[in-house]
Amino acid sequence: MGGLQMKRLKDPELFSCIKKYLTIYLPQIKNRSSNTVEAHRFSLNLYLDFLIDTVVKDLSEIKATDFCQENILLFMEWLSKERKNEVTTVNVRLSNIRSFCKYLSKNGLILHSDIDDIAGIKKLSDLRKHEVTYLTAGTMKLILEQPDISKKTGIRDKFYMALLYDSGCRNQEVLDLQVKDFIVNTDGSAELHILGKGRKYRVTPISNEVTKLFYSYCSIFHPDKSTAQQHLLFYTKRNGIVTKMSPDNVQRFLSSYEASARKIQEDIMHLHPHLFRHTRAMHLYMAGVPLPIVSEWLGHSNMETTLIYAQASIEMKRKASEKLKAHESSVFKGDVTFKYDDDEMIKKLSGLK
Repeated sequence: MGGLQMKRLKDPELFSCIKKYLTIYLPQIKNRSSNTVEAHRFSLNLYLDFLIDTVVKDLSEIKATDFCQENILLFMEWLSKERKNEVTTVNVRLSNIRSFCKYLSKNGLILHSDIDDIAGIKKLSDLRKHEVTYLTAGTMKLILEQPDISKKTGIRDKFYMALLYDSGCRNQEVLDLQVKDFIVNTDGSAELHILGKGRKYRVTPISNEVTKLFYSYCSIFHPDKSTAQQHLLFYTKRNGIVTKMSPDNVQRFLSSYEASARKIQEDIMHLHPHLFRHTRAMHLYMAGVPLPIVSEWLGHSNMETTLIYAQASIEMKRKASEKLKAHESSVFKGDVTFKYDDDEMIKKLSGLK
């Protein structure tokens, strides 16, 4: 009788190992967070895509021995050249693949000598590690003007980018937000409640301008906020199924607005979520906000090893936000082009001083 047959795997033990690694070893034995597990899953998927693209022709042909030093080095090059990944991203992928290779070795699927070779792979050195990249307030404002707010996706994208900048959050922190995490107080002031990296909790004030965008966004995507408090603030919907918005989705619309903004300003740098965070930190510092408060604002655990951090209360942060609005570094008040030539500032923000 006819019928579809599943392709025979050349190395079924490898794929069994992958499943156990992602569903048992990382979340249960190593007690890794769901975000960490997802990061490892994403890295493994990328590595398999790379193998199919450059080494083998089909997923079913991949073997444990394909996890070797030579292929991993080619994988790093592929990430850099084909996917245009930043140095830090390539190094994260390397660490994740290394971790899985150690697991393969523990299960007898690759040799200990192979692990030694893989461990010898050096991380990429970031030649720009002493340089902080950021957008001027004028450029940031231009980026926020790119979405077409006559469309639902334009309203969503503008709110997402404005919140990413205003809060200084990491991209994943914004993707993890629920509606209830955006708090509007009785006096009209707003704040964002964030469960950040290392499961550390913080509260960050939000500007009036972004609060208005929140209301516009919710009127379309969360029309009944009273029943949507536990819902994801940002989501995608396909065939009636609601899922968390992915980092790839965010990067797609950032790239689109980068292209449209470049037609107006040719020297706009490549947009990625972390650039918004760097930009916020730089603007806060330029407004005279003390580094310990900038560190608290961004949720850094150790921005500068010699710096004694003062625990910033939400009111201290709100006063810092008000100070920023009165300063020319505010994106939400006027077009200003800045000249960042303070080497001391850059070194402090980079943790070099």
